[in-house]
Amino acid sequence: MLTLPRALALLCSAFAFLGSVPASAQQEPQTFNAFAVVVANGTLVRSGEKKIMAVATLAGPFFVETTEGPVDSGRVACAASVQLDQSTFQQAASGACTFTSSDGATAWGEWQCAGYELVGCRGMLKLTGGTGRLAGASGQGTMIWRPSAREMKTQMDGTMMQNINGIIVWRDFRIEGK
Repeated sequence: MLTLPRALALLCSAFAFLGSVPASAQQEPQTFNAFAVVVANGTLVRSGEKKIMAVATLAGPFFVETTEGPVDSGRVACAASVQLDQSTFQQAASGACTFTSSDGATAWGEWQCAGYELVGCRGMLKLTGGTGRLAGASGQGTMIWRPSAREMKTQMDGTMMQNINGIIVWRDFRIEGK
C-alpha cells in the first residue's frame, strides 16, 4: 500500500490533481488504486425481446487511496454504452472518461468491461491523453464499475435511467509521465 508521501507524489505525477511537481517525478512510472462515487443518468432502449441497451453518463468525485485514507483528487465524467442480455444476465460495456483536477489539468481515457446485470463489470481503462501538466501521460489499469443493483432494477421498464448511484474502482493503475 502507498505511504502518504508516496501517494502525494503519485497524485502529482499521475491523476495528481493536487498541484505541480518536479519533472523527475513525472517521468517515474507510478502504480496506485483509486475510486469514484458516481451518479448515472441516461436512456434505456429495448434492442430485442430480452436485450436492453443503456447509454449514460457517470459523474462524481474521484479519490486516490493512501495509507492515510482516500484523498479527494478532482472529478471524473464517463460516457457509457452498456448492452444487457436479460436471458443470460451478461453485460458488456465501453466508454470514455475525463478526469479533471481542481487546477484544470485533465486526463482522459477509453475503457471496456464485461460482467453481469445488477452486479457490474470488470475491464481495462487506458489513458489516451491529457492537458496541462498531465499532457503526454499514459497508462492503464483494471476498472470495475458497480452500479446500485436495487436502483438499476427499478429502471429497466422505463426509457430513462435517472440518478443511479454506483462506484467505479481502478486497481493497479500504472501511469507514466511525459
